[in-house]
Amino acid sequence: MSTPKILGVINITDDSFSDGGLYLDTNKAIEKSLQLMEDGADILDLGAASSNTETKEVKPQEEINRLKPVVNSLLQQNIPISIDTFKPEVQKYALKNNLHYLNDIQGFPHAEIYSDLAESNCKLIIMHSVQRFGPATIVETEPEKVFKGMVTFFIERIKALQNSGISLERMILDPGMGNFLGSNPESSIYVLKNIKQLKEYFKLPILVGVSRKSFLGDITNRKVNERGPATLGAEIYLSYMGVDYIRTHDVRALNDALKVINTLI
Repeated sequence: MSTPKILGVINITDDSFSDGGLYLDTNKAIEKSLQLMEDGADILDLGAASSNTETKEVKPQEEINRLKPVVNSLLQQNIPISIDTFKPEVQKYALKNNLHYLNDIQGFPHAEIYSDLAESNCKLIIMHSVQRFGPATIVETEPEKVFKGMVTFFIERIKALQNSGISLERMILDPGMGNFLGSNPESSIYVLKNIKQLKEYFKLPILVGVSRKSFLGDITNRKVNERGPATLGAEIYLSYMGVDYIRTHDVRALNDALKVINTLI
């Protein structure tokens, strides 16, 4: 049993699949951020553009405009921040502000930003998706092929980043979940069942975000806002599998569960 670091999710968006519109207002986003820290988050993962299958495009400058006041407030309080974006312009903004983590659902495909990444100290969350580019889409997949393709993807991306002067110590791998692995829930289930194999193969920290994902709805037949228990069950499983980071909406539930389990074992 490991005690993973918890990334609390803040969606500064109007169309995120689970809480779109709730934290688009700067003051509400800051209030929610501070609440997640009080609930036990180690890091806050801020995203200003949704990546679900029905999202609307947000221009890079609009992403930055949404992020800036929230980031400035949290930095003044020395709170570790991750920026969830796949746009190079937004990533450069994050690097200029010396933010602690960059979380890219495309896994950093843009070589033109590698020199900027190499000059920074932030950790890179390299996420895999079957789409490779852009937000999630509805794609039918086969579980075994998804896993093999993921391994190949990580091998190639790690090599490209290393060749640009980015050390392995800064890399965190995220297999992607839900529609990022395909509309077939079996693909997410297969990856979760083999998550320890992924960690042992690459010997790098693993981050997983199962929070409220579609495959949990397929398993339980629950709507997005009813997937809390299913989410927590999957997150506790991931803790037993040795995952290093868990990205979640409900920080308090996960933090409390980990406290109880660590007391009892």
